[in-house]
Amino acid sequence: MVLQEEVQRKFEMTQKLMEVYEWLLSMYLLDFYVDHQWNTLPESWRVSLQAMDPEDLGTLLSGAPIKHMLPLSFLSLVKCAQTLSISRERNINCKPKNIEDFPHSEIGNNPKLTNLFLKHVKLKKRHEINLMAEIVNETAKLSNCGAVLDFGSGLGHLMRVLTYKYDLYTMGIECQSQLTEQARTFDLELEYTARKHLSEELMSKLKRPTHLNLTLTSSEQLLQLPLTANITEYGLVGLHPCGDLGPLLLKHFVTCEKVKFICIVGCCYMKLSCDTEPYGYPMSDYVKKLGSRLSYNSREIACHAIETYSERLLKGQYDYLKIHAFRAALEKVLVEHDPALKHSPVRSIKHSNTMTFKRYTLLS
Repeated sequence: MVLQEEVQRKFEMTQKLMEVYEWLLSMYLLDFYVDHQWNTLPESWRVSLQAMDPEDLGTLLSGAPIKHMLPLSFLSLVKCAQTLSISRERNINCKPKNIEDFPHSEIGNNPKLTNLFLKHVKLKKRHEINLMAEIVNETAKLSNCGAVLDFGSGLGHLMRVLTYKYDLYTMGIECQSQLTEQARTFDLELEYTARKHLSEELMSKLKRPTHLNLTLTSSEQLLQLPLTANITEYGLVGLHPCGDLGPLLLKHFVTCEKVKFICIVGCCYMKLSCDTEPYGYPMSDYVKKLGSRLSYNSREIACHAIETYSERLLKGQYDYLKIHAFRAALEKVLVEHDPALKHSPVRSIKHSNTMTFKRYTLLS
């Protein structure tokens, strides 16, 4: 009861803070020049921020103290945000000491097949897939659960690690049939390589992923999934379930006894439904009573990790952020030419140290 009251108190404080700074939360970087956003900041903020080096901004975003004198209103906002934020750090003290004793499959135990799961996986994805798979495996074993359903399974990269390395039964639910077909092809490629190092007897004992094409729109569909005979109880897994899919899975976890654990990392929060039932945000009845609302812009901001920007500023990698300024400048040009072109989609351009604005516009 004490914990519940503490959580509710934090929600109330967060709601009040969002109401005060709604103007700031709703800013869209794309409109920086169009809406003259710099001039909307309090004058004292502008004076202080203007005097900072990019490295100082990185230090400020990281939460560390800086050498500059800042306005009291700005310091209060920073302190409130730090106090009310949920820690992103993983509590390593919660990791079971005997996790190494959890069994792996024959592929997972074979040193010659260590890099087998890296094929077809982009460098950016490898870290998050490996970390997600490790956490899911730990949670599954501690929950005495041997099966998982992976929602938005895509090309099946996460499923292959969970199945072939960690020996879990898996079923992937994906709405795009071409991704499912490609995932099955990748499964066969992995087994073809594994067969060179494992006996036919060991290969015959391997668990294999199951792929299912389905577009989820309601909780009723989750109750009617055609589960295989090996999947009676399961965990829910989702690496970047988009928009309302995350809330849908959370509700299923709460209401279905077959679900033993859930491990999801949501994305595309701007696509959460906020005006129609069932709400993607807010899900909590208590938060609804507070009248909590988040604009489309503020929900999109929530998709971006502040650590990424802080790290680049601290390392002096300002050029990585130059692309954002170019896009905002291009938006200004487009809107002045024709207001109907506001927020028009343009081609995504990769960062380059030598890129000029003229070059950026030509590529866009």
